[in-house]
Amino acid sequence: MPPEKIRIHATNVDAAAREIIGVLEDTSKGNVIYFKGSKGLGASSILNLVAQRLKSSTRSNKFDKVIHVDCFVWKSMRALQKAIAEELELPRSVMAIFDRCEEEDDFNGMDQGSRGVIADIRIEIFRKLYNSRFVVVFHNGSNRYIDLYECGIPVISLLSNKVLWTWHGRFRSNVILEEGEKEKMKSQTDVRLSASPEFEDEEVRDLLHEEALQVAKCTGISQPDNINHKIVMECFIYQALVAMDLRTHAPNYWICDGIIEGQNNRSAWEIGNSLKRNMSLELDSSVIRSDEAAAFLLDVLNDSHVNRWNFTTHKELRNDNTHVLPPQVTSFFLSADELSTNTTSILPVGIFQHSQSSKLRVLHLSHCTFSFASPPFVHCAQLRLLHLDHCTNITDDDEHPSRNEDMSCFQKLWVMDLRYTEWYWLLSEKMKRLMVDLRELNVEGVKHGSISDLCGGRPSLVVLRVTVADPVCMENEDTSNQAQFPNMSSTNSVTIPSYINNVLPPLLESFSFVNKAATPAKISSISFRGCSQLKSVLLRGNLGNLEELDLSGTTVKTLDLREVEAPYLKHLMLLDCEKLRAILWPPEDKMTWVLEKLQISTVQSASPSQNNWEEKIKEASPTAGSSSILIFGASPLGTRRIASFDFNWNISVADARLMWSLLPFQKEIRENYVYMEIDSSPASGAAVGRREVAQGIGSQQQFCSILICK
Repeated sequence: MPPEKIRIHATNVDAAAREIIGVLEDTSKGNVIYFKGSKGLGASSILNLVAQRLKSSTRSNKFDKVIHVDCFVWKSMRALQKAIAEELELPRSVMAIFDRCEEEDDFNGMDQGSRGVIADIRIEIFRKLYNSRFVVVFHNGSNRYIDLYECGIPVISLLSNKVLWTWHGRFRSNVILEEGEKEKMKSQTDVRLSASPEFEDEEVRDLLHEEALQVAKCTGISQPDNINHKIVMECFIYQALVAMDLRTHAPNYWICDGIIEGQNNRSAWEIGNSLKRNMSLELDSSVIRSDEAAAFLLDVLNDSHVNRWNFTTHKELRNDNTHVLPPQVTSFFLSADELSTNTTSILPVGIFQHSQSSKLRVLHLSHCTFSFASPPFVHCAQLRLLHLDHCTNITDDDEHPSRNEDMSCFQKLWVMDLRYTEWYWLLSEKMKRLMVDLRELNVEGVKHGSISDLCGGRPSLVVLRVTVADPVCMENEDTSNQAQFPNMSSTNSVTIPSYINNVLPPLLESFSFVNKAATPAKISSISFRGCSQLKSVLLRGNLGNLEELDLSGTTVKTLDLREVEAPYLKHLMLLDCEKLRAILWPPEDKMTWVLEKLQISTVQSASPSQNNWEEKIKEASPTAGSSSILIFGASPLGTRRIASFDFNWNISVADARLMWSLLPFQKEIRENYVYMEIDSSPASGAAVGRREVAQGIGSQQQFCSILICK
């Protein structure tokens, strides 16, 4: 039976909340009520007000409990269940179950989105609610229908309990659902509420204002409300008017344009990333990007300075012979014509004739041809973000700007994005010395160069993304240099085994290397030593020449190697990786690695040296609070003359559950001389089962030379 459709005709958020409460308190309307808002707008603001009023002690309430669960920033069913448990104020002993299960899943390498509900918690929630009349107000940020009964909420038709929920809110006008979820929603929902789409402009402004205030509150922008909503609205309008998908890089554009700035102790980047999480970028392009909608959105702020954003195409530029960027423009996007993306157009020199007084901070050029020796934007000294996509030099030579040329346009860059643009001079030593503030570098489809060219000498670099791809074959072009990225542990050689640890910058937090090319990347060694801030590493594709991977001293929590092709990987080092919880390996049929050396340490002190090894053995006792030491295999030196450097496999962990990641290597453990040290102190949280885990791995070992329980 399809749900009953009810349209509310309120003209503001307050009146809409009042009408919805009336529907909730009507016992004839069924249990599950879905609210869409007005074309997807206003839903979260209205639901927040509904929950606030139902919880208010000043009104007569027909519900014993009001459970308000905001999961717009969707993580998992586990996170939803935890939010419900927090609303119900379940005992600490019950809430502690979440922490234990999260730890287990961390060590199992389970991604956040796959973490399901906990059966014991489900029972506790059911017990808390089964004998009461309640209403749940639920913001569903996922792309599927959620049956709250899975979490333990007894939404039963015979009872007078209610669920009011929405997929929309925080500018989420366009929801892309998983297959079959719309039909499931229709079959499980009793009432479909929607607001009248015939709102006047002033009423739509109010809805947008309320949505912006809600986003600002969730983001934590610590400014007065009259400034908060303006910042959020500018970011929303900026994203809405850009005719391209900026979901990944949206914060870069907001910050570099100057919309978002640092506040108190929070950096602009922290605020920008939080805003991206809390504001939907799933915009309905057929509505939002129409000329009428664009004009209205620009008018919403009632501020002429929004004219600082200029978005155009090559065709529009060609039809405007007098097109000159006004000096107040802060962002300029020049995109390829929709039907001719394989060609480039000459970038008019005169377009930047106001560059001396220019406020231009974001320059996004696609499929442009201009002189690399004297770029038209060379005097735009306020640039913070430069994006060049499929741009070519107007001449065939490798001419670079002259010694006397003013290169101030590059001096203040925070973000540079090069895609299929062979402007190698931008990666030269001279430019590294000039771009001292460069924070993020994204390179895709650039044939020549090395990792050291990209990041060596860039101490401020925080994010580095490299994508290697087969070049577009042009007439008479030599493509023999595709995927030519040499050794990342050396600045000048693919064969020298010594480490130069300052190739990757010390402030690096996120690194990505993806090889889409048909040939293997010419990288024999990757070393992240010295990158103590590194917490995100993405490696993908054919790394057929990789022999050594060293992430020692980083803060990586999960090392995901599932999509890495590295048949000759011999050495993997993860020393002083205190945050490490799991290593995810390729599927068994693609696991062709023959590791000769595996070194893992998640404790502060390394395994015993030769000098103190015998002393450590003498001091061994069954006293709890130290560690378990296991040695598998026979040492050619005997058991009295062994030290950490005698072990190719050297594993020292603070939590035995990390050993689960080594189960695919049982054969190697049987055949190698392996040292294991497992912290057994109560503080480690892994005292139980520590020996069982390690011995389970080595259960088929012919013998265990030494087992010391301290």
